[in-house]
Amino acid sequence: MDARAKSQKYGTWVRDGKAEPNADVGWYAGRARPMRLRLFSLIVLSWLPVSLSWAQETPQTQSDTTALKSDSFLPETPAAKSPPVPEQHPRLFWIIPTYTVTNSKSPAPLTSHEKFRLYMADKTDPYTFGFIAFNAGLAQATNAFAGYGQGAAGYAKRLGAGTADEASGGFFGTFLFPSLLHQDPRFYRQGSGPLKRRLAHVLIRPLVTHKDSGERTFNWSGSLGRIAASGLANAYYPAEERGVGRTFSRAAMGIPYSIIDDLVDEFGPDLQKKFFKRQPRRK
Repeated sequence: MDARAKSQKYGTWVRDGKAEPNADVGWYAGRARPMRLRLFSLIVLSWLPVSLSWAQETPQTQSDTTALKSDSFLPETPAAKSPPVPEQHPRLFWIIPTYTVTNSKSPAPLTSHEKFRLYMADKTDPYTFGFIAFNAGLAQATNAFAGYGQGAAGYAKRLGAGTADEASGGFFGTFLFPSLLHQDPRFYRQGSGPLKRRLAHVLIRPLVTHKDSGERTFNWSGSLGRIAASGLANAYYPAEERGVGRTFSRAAMGIPYSIIDDLVDEFGPDLQKKFFKRQPRRK
């Protein structure tokens, strides 16, 4: 390569043996350098927003991932339990109340307040007052409790005594002793199964009942309730019907009457379906 060519390559001219700057090459070099700088600046500026947006999105993505991981370790909130549906008590033959009967195999336990409400519902039912009035008239006709006499005064005394018997029997046997001893005053109707098993279930009811926890136990509340109600009757029965012997005699006579009530509660719905072909009316 001669000197002229070398000088052109490196931006100089050789004139009279001296090197002079090449104006053309210098212009190109001066123009090319700013163009490269501007191109580099455009690349940097165009990359800068992308890098900033990536820097902003990355922590957010990481925070979302961390939140998902942290949520996976949180304990699950238990679903809210719906309140239990109150049990319906259909009337037998559309007349007889069954407040003290449950058809559930594992009914919810009753609180003392609920036992008192059960007692009030059963003893203030219109059927109860009609039953007491009917028994008072029957006792009047057969001259039972002769010390009360006859006439309107005798009937009123018998009606009052019958009302007191029902109220005290329910108070002691349905509310007070079941609450103190944590026993269930309700009759557990089986509703199905072999006849002998259902009949045996009714016959042992005066002796065996359920605790509030559902376990079987001796029916202390029923036995003590009958004795307490019979003892209280000494305060208003005629003189010939009072005394310790009469008290326990009446309490013992209450057992077969209780069995009759339980027989009606156990088999009454079956008889109603068979003879009337109609479901008991819900109350």
